[in-house]
Amino acid sequence: MLAQLLPVWVLVAWGLSARAFAPAPAAGAADPKQPTAGPAVDKLAPGAGAPLPEPAPKAPGVQDMSETPLWVRPTSAPPLRPVVGKARVRDFKLKSSRIDDDAIEIDGRTTEPAWMAVPLLPDLVQIEPRYGYGPTHETRVRVAYGTKGLYVAFDCIDDPKHVRAGVFRKDQLGPSDIVWLELDPNNNDTTGYSFALNASGSQEDSQLFRDDSEELLWDGVWKGAAKLTDTGWSAEMFIPWSTIRFTARDEYTFGLNIGRWINHDGETQVLSPAPQGLPGRMSWALDYTGVRGIQPGLNLELRPFFSLRGVPRRGDDSLDRSFPLLPNGGFDLKYGLRGNLTLDLAVNPDFGQAEVDPAVLNLGPFEVYFPERRTFFLESKEIFETRFQLFYSRRIGRVPRAALADQTPRGEEDGEIVALDPLTRIFGALRVTGQVKPGWSLGVLTANTGASFGVERFSDGFERRVTVDPISEYSVVRVRREFDGQTSLGALVTGVVRGGGEPSAFTGGFDYRIRFRERWRHSAQIIGTHNGRREGMGAVADINRTGKNLSMGAVFETLTPHADFNDLGFMRFNNYIDGKANVGVFNAQPVGNVRRMSATLSSQVASSYQGYLLQKQLHLDLSLTTLKLWGTSLWAGGHLPQYDLFETRGGIPYLVPFHWWIGGTSTSPDNKKVVGVFNWAYGEQNGRPGPDYGLELRLRPVPRLELTLRGDLNLSFGRPRWTTTNDLDEAVFGRAYVTQYIGVLRGTLGILPNLTLQTFNQLYFLSARHTDFFILERPGTLVPTNPAPYAGEVDQGLTSFISNSILRWEYRPGSFLFFVYTHRTVLTDFSPRFSYRPIGGFSNLVAPGVANEDILFLKLQHMFGL
Repeated sequence: MLAQLLPVWVLVAWGLSARAFAPAPAAGAADPKQPTAGPAVDKLAPGAGAPLPEPAPKAPGVQDMSETPLWVRPTSAPPLRPVVGKARVRDFKLKSSRIDDDAIEIDGRTTEPAWMAVPLLPDLVQIEPRYGYGPTHETRVRVAYGTKGLYVAFDCIDDPKHVRAGVFRKDQLGPSDIVWLELDPNNNDTTGYSFALNASGSQEDSQLFRDDSEELLWDGVWKGAAKLTDTGWSAEMFIPWSTIRFTARDEYTFGLNIGRWINHDGETQVLSPAPQGLPGRMSWALDYTGVRGIQPGLNLELRPFFSLRGVPRRGDDSLDRSFPLLPNGGFDLKYGLRGNLTLDLAVNPDFGQAEVDPAVLNLGPFEVYFPERRTFFLESKEIFETRFQLFYSRRIGRVPRAALADQTPRGEEDGEIVALDPLTRIFGALRVTGQVKPGWSLGVLTANTGASFGVERFSDGFERRVTVDPISEYSVVRVRREFDGQTSLGALVTGVVRGGGEPSAFTGGFDYRIRFRERWRHSAQIIGTHNGRREGMGAVADINRTGKNLSMGAVFETLTPHADFNDLGFMRFNNYIDGKANVGVFNAQPVGNVRRMSATLSSQVASSYQGYLLQKQLHLDLSLTTLKLWGTSLWAGGHLPQYDLFETRGGIPYLVPFHWWIGGTSTSPDNKKVVGVFNWAYGEQNGRPGPDYGLELRLRPVPRLELTLRGDLNLSFGRPRWTTTNDLDEAVFGRAYVTQYIGVLRGTLGILPNLTLQTFNQLYFLSARHTDFFILERPGTLVPTNPAPYAGEVDQGLTSFISNSILRWEYRPGSFLFFVYTHRTVLTDFSPRFSYRPIGGFSNLVAPGVANEDILFLKLQHMFGL
């Protein structure tokens, strides 16, 4: 166990010794008395609101504050300027400024003479906690462009003692002071990019789409740096033109918005906020006009890689017989075809640097959903996302499973799978995404996977090779016509074509999205499926209304009994007609010491196509957050007796008894060095309890180290659940006594903004014991049966420990070196040898029969760009 926990102690030791790396105030920080140019804005058109007022002359006897540090100057409580409507976005223009690329060094200091010649943007507006009010701390922002890209300078006025500057892995910023730029390079009010920096220079970026949606897993190539100063902190960004991909023109107008998060006050400021209750984000960006004499660039990126996978130790029962040391190589190519239309080609891609999935023992009838973690499938994935998840990229290259092996009996005997390929090889993958012309978005993805195989052994020692998955081609095509940021019409088609005579599967559908009367939104989708055997259909429609204090919505959804898009999509069940409705109320401005408070009531009613009522549920959520960011929430609900069509795995429906629940969460301020979260829930099903408890502790002892410890305990006492089907094809239920606890330790050590060490460690235990067995004769009738054939035969248990540590070095923008170490210890216990108890969860990790596995992985990926 000590050796298995070594990555954790190494991480802690690094963190406690990292104080020497802590950023110090920079010499030569910006002088608050330095004169600056005024805002670079055009006058507002009539009806668009008043222009910014000129500074008022000093009254006699008023103290001259020019000699007082900016971070201690008083600020006024009333709004500094009104927040007006759509007319302001259309008519309030920002004049661009050109700058010499060689005059700026991206080092976080904003004192270069070239910056001083660039006019300041207008003041930012507070949107949280007090919407529309002036900021409590001034933010000075300058934006300029050069031949190579866009430059942004931030001077964030604050008490330096209050500035938090933690070092985090890219795209995983923790609590710290942050600034960001939102950019709409095609000025279409629909798509764009976000670039964020915290006070240490750690980065985060994302794609923005459909006006108000965000994809955090997009990775752009850009530069940023930040420094602590005597008046707070400063930051610089450089966004190359090739990163933001736009259509070539003689003159450009970009959509632009700026934001800042002040960590110690929990305050958010933006340049152009959307009115409260109105949807939209990119559509409220301001026009940055007059950009000339630039070229988008060739937009060519080639990323070859080399990797090495070593497996020094495998479990005795492992099905992986591959060579312990496996080299690999391939490349990813990205080419900008036109505008933001991009071609991505991956040959023999390798995804070994991705974080492992947590352990789980699935006691339910449905597949467990795991999120995608592979970069190739994450980038631009939003174009393929619809209400029904017709495309689930983890179907491509999934880990071979013994249950899928094509096992044909040899004589009268079924063999046993004793060896299995460790992975499914993706020979190549191609993706084209972006706008083919203004208002038209295209997404095409196709991937070819090789066949995977296993070895089947019989009792006489004879072995033969069997196919697990045949050679396959996975394809998805998406077309979307965007009329504005909130209105679109689209179509999606997917196909899985398999070799070896296996059936192919296809799905397709249409969807649309409409915004009307400012605050109303409606969307819908209709699909058809064919899984190679049967056809099915599905439909979903919703309507939502948002306001300053009120939101409400309704959803209708249905899938016919034979609808099935699981070959390339993800669905848990079909055969339902479902309706949901909700109404919520919340505050528009703080009330006393309360920052946010809300109440939401939701209801759901569903039926099968055979007339079984599947859902009769009511749920209430209450939440409250203080100005100091203490939070609490409470929920309660229940459902009347309702049918479950899938609990018996294809047998007769099961009538689930009346069930009620109550729960809550309490959270300390998440912008502090120590954060605590406690959640609990309690419910009863026909008098049988099921309590759940969770406790999480987040520690940031030094700016470069973040630790998260979480423990969850889930219990269930005597609730009937399906255990097996007997020889008479009857569903056998038993009263289940389930104990599950999960302990997780996550750690991130930010050695440098581009060099991080992360570790994920999970201890998982589940024990499911059964007593008092029954036969389900009718949906609501469980008849006691002789327990002898089942007692001690259907119990299940799993104990596992997983440790996954990743050292990630971005030695130049877009080029990475990964070193990954993964350890697994697993003991799976099934009847009749089920013997261990919850108290013995830790000792199970050293029990006889436990399987241990160690994997080492090294990957070097270098980017060549033009």
